[in-house]
Amino acid sequence: MKRFFIPLILCALLVSACKNEQKEAAADVTEDVVAEEQEKVPFFNISLAQWSLHKKYEEEGANPFDFAKDAKALGFNAVEYVTQIYEDHVKELGMEAVVDSLKNEADRHGVSCVLVMVDHEGDLADPDEAKRNEAIENHKKWVDATVTLGGHAIRVNTFGTNDPEEWLPAVTDGLTKLAEYAATKNINVLVENHGWLSSDAGLVMKAITMVGMDNCGTLPDFGNWCIKRKDEERWGDCVEEYPDKYEGIQILM
Repeated sequence: MKRFFIPLILCALLVSACKNEQKEAAADVTEDVVAEEQEKVPFFNISLAQWSLHKKYEEEGANPFDFAKDAKALGFNAVEYVTQIYEDHVKELGMEAVVDSLKNEADRHGVSCVLVMVDHEGDLADPDEAKRNEAIENHKKWVDATVTLGGHAIRVNTFGTNDPEEWLPAVTDGLTKLAEYAATKNINVLVENHGWLSSDAGLVMKAITMVGMDNCGTLPDFGNWCIKRKDEERWGDCVEEYPDKYEGIQILM
């Protein structure tokens, strides 16, 4: 038996060494897989704009107060509300009830508000100062609502006129007055390229520069570049587009 003693020990050592190497290799593979999976996870959160589901709520009869739940089911942890979807509810229930309900639903489903997209509250670039000021006052309630919802910004439109010489001073005044109020609430005012002269990136940035406030900026949209539509309509057939959308995005960002 003695002559087999050393070889048996050597075999046992070799088997043990092989198993250790396999464990180390498996551990390395596991670490690599974990590292690869971590690389796939973005360093930012992705929010869902409610307009992506607007047909669901406006045409198919779904409950818009379920937006937070619907977004969560789709894998989103943050949302962007669209005010026009709640217009009838605000008239019927009141602003406070609508905002409180949205906040409660968001909290219940673990979803945070990023911003609120404001529509149909008047023209911030209206050449008529009285109408412009009325629009500013209408927007202020959504600044307050955004505070309650926990968002950081409102998205605004800058309709009013398509004459650059009239638009620039009017929109500068409208944005300045609104941004001054929003600053007291720690809320940003963001201009989207959303048709008419708001889709002229260079002109928009000229206005933003003239406002000169840290809480007034842009919300670039990759697809909205129609400067002029048929019969001067706000929406419909486009007859003139900004010439270079890639340049436009670069300018707005």
